[in-house]
Amino acid sequence: MDIIISFLIAVIMGMGIGGGGFLVIYLTLCLGYEQILAQGTNLVFFVIASVFAIFIHIFKRRISFMQVFIMASLGAVGAFIGSRIANDIDGSIPRIALGVLLIGAGVISIYNTLKKEKNKNK
Repeated sequence: MDIIISFLIAVIMGMGIGGGGFLVIYLTLCLGYEQILAQGTNLVFFVIASVFAIFIHIFKRRISFMQVFIMASLGAVGAFIGSRIANDIDGSIPRIALGVLLIGAGVISIYNTLKKEKNKNK
């Protein structure tokens, strides 16, 4: 069952829907992972998927290597700082922060959809 769920989440991630949130929810609620471990597992899952996507984008010449260097450098600094903060705070804070982020993203998505529909009907 875990393989099927992982495959479905990978498909959702590939479509750009945000399967990472689903993976964290699945790992914490269904498999009982701690929040930090679930987020780390999600990160590894995403990195592996991204590595394969990079080859396709390089082949299609869609990558600006200077932008990649800048984003990778800043991302590494952010990941280092974030991991230090995550180790020093209570485990419930990342869970609450993820919940707020997912709810906020959902509200913004619904708002934008309704706004587009309203403008379409004018």
